[in-house]
Amino acid sequence: MTELAEKRVGVFGLGVTGRAVVEYLLKHRARPVCIDEASRPEKLAELKKYANEHGLEAHFGDIPQGALAGCELVVTSPGVALDNPLLTAAREIGIECISEIELAYRNCPARLVGITGSNGKSTTTALLAHLLSGFRRAVAVGNIGRPFIGVVDEVGEDDVVCCEVSSFQLEASPSFHPHIAAFTNITPDHLERHRSFANYAAMKRSMVKTMAEGDSVIFNAEDENLQPDEFPPRPVAFLPFSSVGEIGPPGAYLENGEMIVDAGNGEVRIAREVLRLPGLHNVENALAAALAARLLGAKKAHLEKGLGSFEGYEHRIEFVRELDGVRYYNDSKATNPEAAVTALKSFPQAVVLIAGGRDKGTDLSEFVSLVKQRCSHVVLLGEAAERFERALRDSGYDSIARADNLEEAVEAARKAAEAGEVVLLSPACASFDMFESFEERGVLFKELVRKL
Repeated sequence: MTELAEKRVGVFGLGVTGRAVVEYLLKHRARPVCIDEASRPEKLAELKKYANEHGLEAHFGDIPQGALAGCELVVTSPGVALDNPLLTAAREIGIECISEIELAYRNCPARLVGITGSNGKSTTTALLAHLLSGFRRAVAVGNIGRPFIGVVDEVGEDDVVCCEVSSFQLEASPSFHPHIAAFTNITPDHLERHRSFANYAAMKRSMVKTMAEGDSVIFNAEDENLQPDEFPPRPVAFLPFSSVGEIGPPGAYLENGEMIVDAGNGEVRIAREVLRLPGLHNVENALAAALAARLLGAKKAHLEKGLGSFEGYEHRIEFVRELDGVRYYNDSKATNPEAAVTALKSFPQAVVLIAGGRDKGTDLSEFVSLVKQRCSHVVLLGEAAERFERALRDSGYDSIARADNLEEAVEAARKAAEAGEVVLLSPACASFDMFESFEERGVLFKELVRKL
């Protein structure tokens, strides 16, 4: 437990995560010192209003170098890189800089499951909490949209926190220790921040570094970057899952239309058709979640009921509406090309794709190849539009339109789509060039589609 009363605690970034930290600090009688480097006039006005309403010491825009001096701790938001000069200056004078999930972990009494990966982690996190809720209290938090720190005071020792964890959060989480760690996959992502795929993969796997005897690591057996010898050496149990055939025991796999799950406490068989979510990738998510649920006491009946009643995670291949024979799907959570590829593979019919946003500089070859196979038309927007269009045209694909904003993109997609096709927002990019978050982008997309 971290004693916070009367301490000056820096909060770097006042988005959803930062504001949840501020509320927690105020509740525990700490004195937040808030900073945010936002520069847009409308954003600055909104931040100043928030600070005034809560009586906060705050610095916005062009932050003075010593703004965090005098703080005993700094909690930084995921979008702030650790080499930010303000954080570097703070560390140089001995101030500890940690993530929101690190602060939450230090004060959380509940059992903790950490779930990470390049794709599928949001669905796996939400599904696991859903499976567990059939017989014990469980909450889904973290990068999924609800900050971990916001539930710390609500949970007890018998509860389970299912925490989606990003590589950005792990950078500043030295003691974060899940009792169960689940890894969906690792593909190139966030290279603009981590500099190389090797660094990114190592950061993901570092979630295991604090784990101890009696803890368990669930991993995708088909991912060469997630084999047990790639992880930091710890005395933990490794449980694989696979969608391509028998593995284990212990482990979970898909074979002959059955999901077979054995977490070391007996084999459970569940028909694939029980799972309502489409796509082989969702079978993998279900296998990972089922293994974790079994480790936490789920019985076959709990798994069958939970898998059969789970309708998916908002912003991940989320059905919005059907209009004039065209089905519209919101996949705003697809913030890298691999996630967009997964979404495209989920539809047998032709797709009108809306893509683009803040470019992460990742390889586009598989994305381009699948667009050529699956997409009748592509609408591009955002900072990445130029590179994406160049890659598509270089491959010989030219059914492309450009849009200045999401409203224009939705209208262009509506005009291009024919009955029987799908309009899919699957950006393959981060949202930060035009939106505060992928959630904001997805919500606007749904609003625009419903107004058509």
